Amino acid sequence: MKKICFMAALAALTAFASCEKYEDGKPGKHTRDEFATMYPSAKDVEWDYEQGYWVVSFETGMRPDVKEHEAWYDASGNWVMTKTDVLLTDVPQNIKDALAADPVYGKAPFEDYDADYVQTPSGEFYRFDILLGGREVYVDVSADGTVTLASFPF
Repeated sequence: MKKICFMAALAALTAFASCEKYEDGKPGKHTRDEFATMYPSAKDVEWDYEQGYWVVSFETGMRPDVKEHEAWYDASGNWVMTKTDVLLTDVPQNIKDALAADPVYGKAPFEDYDADYVQTPSGEFYRFDILLGGREVYVDVSADGTVTLASFPF
């Protein structure tokens, strides 16, 4: 009887110790392995399936400096992008200056107090939610100061 109780307690402890949550099923092993390789220190990991992509939300760092991220993987398990929440005050000054100098988007108010730092296989940029003509618009600013309307909606 003690052995059965011990095994049940061990199973419950293992279930509670698991850091990953799967809302929409479980991604393939290749996808999970790719994520674990890219982000070995990820905490509070939660997987979802959205718009044909596996999206994993997770945190890195220690409080009070925790950073929130989303990594996107295609159906084959290939990394597509990672978004990291960044306070507007933490966006590099050259990025803020490039946005402020843009004749179309530079004077529009921000929707939020944060931006997304987006990394993709082809490069990185900051994404801002701004209000333009009464509607929310996503604007990307690359490291070289190029300002464009967002190329993809997520």
